[in-house]
Amino acid sequence: MVDSAKSIADRADEYFRQGHNCAQAVFKAVAEVRGLECPGCIPAVALAMGGGIGRTGHACGAVTGAVMVIGLAMDRAAAGGLVERKQAACRAAGRFVKAFIAEFGSADCRGILGFDWSEPGAMARAERENAKQAKCTPCVRWAAAEAARLIDEVCAGAP
Repeated sequence: MVDSAKSIADRADEYFRQGHNCAQAVFKAVAEVRGLECPGCIPAVALAMGGGIGRTGHACGAVTGAVMVIGLAMDRAAAGGLVERKQAACRAAGRFVKAFIAEFGSADCRGILGFDWSEPGAMARAERENAKQAKCTPCVRWAAAEAARLIDEVCAGAP
């Protein structure tokens, strides 16, 4: 592995602090470090994924960002046609999501935060509880490091 898990987590954390949402920060950091860049398209494709997909509280953006970059890596590394690449991507993404749930108790934004972004007063509550720093940042850092580790592990045997 070229970069340590900590440096990948630091990069994702920096993007998150710069204003990228959780999905963008994870996707962009891992893609850059693993040479999976798509200049301009990565931040754009993940633009509406933060806050649990469009701030609905559903799938955590750190999870969706990681799953997107895992899919990109598997598409480029897995042998075979579309079916084989899709199967490899789904296996790796499934492993990631199960590990994320084991680490954080949920893969849903509202399950992690304890509230839904679409609720009245959610922004004020997030500010009051320092949710971004206390709850989201650990998810972003862990997701970036784990996605990169998983990509390294799975792609190590790829042709």
